[in-house]
Amino acid sequence: MKLFSYKLSQIHLVLIIAGFLTLTGNFTFFEKTLLVYPLFENLFFLGSLFLFLFTFLAALLLLICYRRSTKPILILLLLTSSLVSYSTNNYGIVFDHNMITNTFETDTSEFLDLVNYKSILYFLVLGLLPSFIVFKVELKKLKLNAQFLQRLKYFIVLVVVFVVVVLSFSKHYTSFARENRDLRLYINPTYYLYSAAKFIDSKMVTSSTPFKVIGLDAQINKKSDKRRLVIFVIGETVRRDHMSINGYSLQTNPYLEKEDIISFKNLTSCGTDTAWSVPCMFSLLGRDKYSHEKGKNMSNILDLISHAGASVIWYENNSSSKSVADRITFEDYRTSEQNSICNPECRDEGMLVNLQSYIDDQNDKDILIILHTIGSHGPAYYKRYPKEFEVFVPVCKTSQLNECSDQEISNAYDNTILYADYFLSKVIGLLKRNSQESDTAMFYVSDHGESLGENGLYLHGMPYFMAPDEQIDVPALMWLNDSMSNVFDVESIKNKEDLPLSHDNLFHTILGLMDVETKLYDKSLDLMAE
Repeated sequence: MKLFSYKLSQIHLVLIIAGFLTLTGNFTFFEKTLLVYPLFENLFFLGSLFLFLFTFLAALLLLICYRRSTKPILILLLLTSSLVSYSTNNYGIVFDHNMITNTFETDTSEFLDLVNYKSILYFLVLGLLPSFIVFKVELKKLKLNAQFLQRLKYFIVLVVVFVVVVLSFSKHYTSFARENRDLRLYINPTYYLYSAAKFIDSKMVTSSTPFKVIGLDAQINKKSDKRRLVIFVIGETVRRDHMSINGYSLQTNPYLEKEDIISFKNLTSCGTDTAWSVPCMFSLLGRDKYSHEKGKNMSNILDLISHAGASVIWYENNSSSKSVADRITFEDYRTSEQNSICNPECRDEGMLVNLQSYIDDQNDKDILIILHTIGSHGPAYYKRYPKEFEVFVPVCKTSQLNECSDQEISNAYDNTILYADYFLSKVIGLLKRNSQESDTAMFYVSDHGESLGENGLYLHGMPYFMAPDEQIDVPALMWLNDSMSNVFDVESIKNKEDLPLSHDNLFHTILGLMDVETKLYDKSLDLMAE
């Protein structure tokens, strides 16, 4: 049985799908636009916006959809646009090229956290069902000349309508483009298509850029007779205003508050997602100069420390090292094969089980250990901690955050901070047990923060220029054993607790912590310097 009693031309199918995508994929875009342009005062302009989006998308599809490629392209657009619509409508996520990167680097566990009945419903109704119709519809077979003329006619009409719309509301569109550039980031599917093109270009450039070795002059100039043992912990999705050690009203840091912790209370992240922040925070370049093309093709601070002669190892319980650990020893603790503490999610503390054995095997060499934690990764915060750490209740027990109250979301998130606090106390405990033989230190810095529903935003990954403080204000905590006071001026370090700092300080601070000298070192960015 045929789906339609008559055949459709390729052109008409493209126009129908363009209209469907424009109508169903831009709820958040129009919702945010209405906040700037009230409906009854801008009724005709808002109507023109639909024509603007439709004609642009339809003209674009007419250029790229041709003959046998038409159905596959339209089906791919429908499927991906349904997922983008779900993420944007429910979490406020913007799919710029960096979010596309983050999406491709998401592991299975993170992906499954985003799967729920609403995401499945979006995929079925806005993606799978119309894709099935596109697949089954029978297309008219036209001669090449006739098809070209028909396509040209419709393309010219679309371009004319587009130009007329823009010229008719030129003042509105000029203002729209100049003063509300963030709104274009919500246009589906054209903006994520643009971002995908930038992602592909970035990947090609990154893969073809020669690797630049820097810091070959790096060498250890010890300031103590003891071995140096530093554990650098990368926090995941932790915002500093939910740390009681920084003044948060709930006691989320009962363990750390018992220790002599130095807390840098005004440090900002390099990016708003793991894919960008992690390689950036270990790079010499700093946030203003960092790009994947440069940063991933240049020696990072771990390469320098290793070259200087220290033992450097990366323990992974997140998605990956984002290429940072490509040239050092790497241990994966994301499965029960390696991690002995999985119930069922593999816990960060599993990385500590055999860590003492590694330390003992290094003899007298200085050691830098990186622990990349899963921390507070959302949206399924309730999965990030064992049951005994569910202190703050009630909690949100779903990844569909906009179905929970703000209090439930915050409670679940705070429980992840509480568990991270316990984990960090175990790191300090391990360092204390090694303090007779070694000068020991822990440095904890989160890669980025998290939105918990403020202004309708959830999770992270907003473009930096429009990211809220919740996504870029991160905790940075340092613990030093007593013998470190013979190496560093601890009071001088504490005097920097309230200074405006950033991930840019990390490269030089790690050099300082490990007593590594190089011409690349910038004393003004070293938190350990007097």
